[in-house]
Amino acid sequence: AVTAAGAAAAPQGCPKAALDPDHLYNVLFVGDSHVGKTSFLYRLHADTFSPHLTATVGLDYQIKNLVVDNKRFALRLWDSAGQERYRSMTKQFFRKADGVVLMYDITSEYSFSDVRYWLSCIQEGAEDGVAVLLLGNKTDCAAQRQVPTEEGECLAKEHQLMFYECSAASGHNVFESMISFTRLLKGREDELKNKTEEVPKAPQKKKGCCW
Repeated sequence: AVTAAGAAAAPQGCPKAALDPDHLYNVLFVGDSHVGKTSFLYRLHADTFSPHLTATVGLDYQIKNLVVDNKRFALRLWDSAGQERYRSMTKQFFRKADGVVLMYDITSEYSFSDVRYWLSCIQEGAEDGVAVLLLGNKTDCAAQRQVPTEEGECLAKEHQLMFYECSAASGHNVFESMISFTRLLKGREDELKNKTEEVPKAPQKKKGCCW
């Protein structure tokens, strides 16, 4: 059972959302300017598309509540500016991220080539094993496509990333990709818990050992 219930951040004076989530994850959206990060988040949040959104300055965030597999998840979605002058600020947030959504524009070969730059930033700044979703946006502009789906799939496979193509304008794969990514985040959290529980205790020194 999968449902996607939109919920805004709790209003001022209200410390919690209506239901306490079972899990809370910080998700950082990165990628070049104009690939559609803000439009994607707007579609995810309000299920509408606005072609007149202004470029993000610095960092902005919103809360998205999802119910996936009968568990309540709150995603704190950080929208970062893609402009070069803000990139040092964005890098500071990698360490706090449970997951990173790396977006490119399928109509821009340049934005796709910059994916490797963003991957190096994730590798340098984020925790080991951070969940990453590679997201090719603007499938509604198929006639202007410059990046074949196969190239995105190949890059994702090379770096062991989750991969989707989507359209913030039409809504194609917006909710589906985030539901799948939420499952990945939950899986990574479970793995870390299991590893923590399996850490062996330091062996005790033997007493009275003689040669």
